[in-house]
Amino acid sequence: MTIAAVTLNEGMSCKPNISAAGRRLRRRFGWLWLTITAAGLVASVGLRSPWFWRALLAVPTALAAIGFLQARRGTCVSRAAEGTFEHEDFTKASAPDADAARSRGAARAIVRDAVLLGLLGGALAIATALVR
Repeated sequence: MTIAAVTLNEGMSCKPNISAAGRRLRRRFGWLWLTITAAGLVASVGLRSPWFWRALLAVPTALAAIGFLQARRGTCVSRAAEGTFEHEDFTKASAPDADAARSRGAARAIVRDAVLLGLLGGALAIATALVR
C-alpha cells in the first residue's frame, strides 16, 4: 500500500502515516501502559501511598494515551517528526511534504491530548488518596 492509496477515515485530520500493523502495535503499547497504570493504582491504594506518589501515575497514563491516540488517529508521533510513512513490514518511506506537515500537526494534537489525559489520570489517582 502506498501513501497515495490511503484514504482518510472519519475523524482523521490527515492521511495516516502508519499501517494497520503499526496501529495494532501502538494499540498493544497502549494496553501495556494501561495495565501498568491499573497495577500501580491498585498497589498505591493497597499500600496507602501518599498523594504525591500516586501523582506519578500520570506518566504511564499519558503513555497509554499516546499509544491509543496514535492507533485511533492513524498518526505516529515519531513518523510525523521524520516526515515518513510506515508500511506493513515497518519499513519507512518519505511522505509528500504536504502530508508530512499535516501529520506533524496531528502529532502535536496527539501529544497535547495525551498530556491532558495523563494529568487527568494523575488527578484521579490523587483523588483516591483524599477519599478515606
